[in-house]
Amino acid sequence: MAEDSSDGEAHDDDTSHAAPAKKTLEELMAQKEGEDEAMQRYKMTLLKQDSFEKTDDPRHVVLMEMRILIEDRDPLVFDLVSPKKDTVFVLKEGCKYRIQLSFKVQNEIVSGLKYKHVVKRAMMKVDTHSEMLGSYAPSKLQVYQVFFPKREWEEAPSGAMARGQYHVKTTFVDDDKVEHLKFKYDFQIKSDWE
Repeated sequence: MAEDSSDGEAHDDDTSHAAPAKKTLEELMAQKEGEDEAMQRYKMTLLKQDSFEKTDDPRHVVLMEMRILIEDRDPLVFDLVSPKKDTVFVLKEGCKYRIQLSFKVQNEIVSGLKYKHVVKRAMMKVDTHSEMLGSYAPSKLQVYQVFFPKREWEEAPSGAMARGQYHVKTTFVDDDKVEHLKFKYDFQIKSDWE
């Protein structure tokens, strides 16, 4: 985990990005002026009209599952549809791991979805991370999966000073600064798996 000395939560790295004006699915589909044929095909692909339907659930992003993928071990799996109040797991110091999150998008397109987390130990921030995930179309069939870190394994800190309990606050926020979901969990770094 990277040391971070800033005092706030995870921040956007790129402040020059201007999000487009938020539009409903109906507005997006009705807009034709100034669009070429490629844009119209792109919208139809993104919207996947054949698998889309509005739900009574007002959420746009629905987190399904979190997996802690550990090199050379079975993954730790946490149901986030009906989560337990206290999610805690153990990482052996120096192990290599990744986090996999599975989620669905419903009701509206989610544009510029970002994953952010803040890791604290004894009230002191030890890591922040923000990563752009992209834009997602609503679908009753599609379950999206994202990995952190995206391309490589993360190595858990080691040594007596690294052992202990860590608190993580995770949020998913979009280009419009809408916070779609927030959840917390704890993990412990120990000298062994038990």
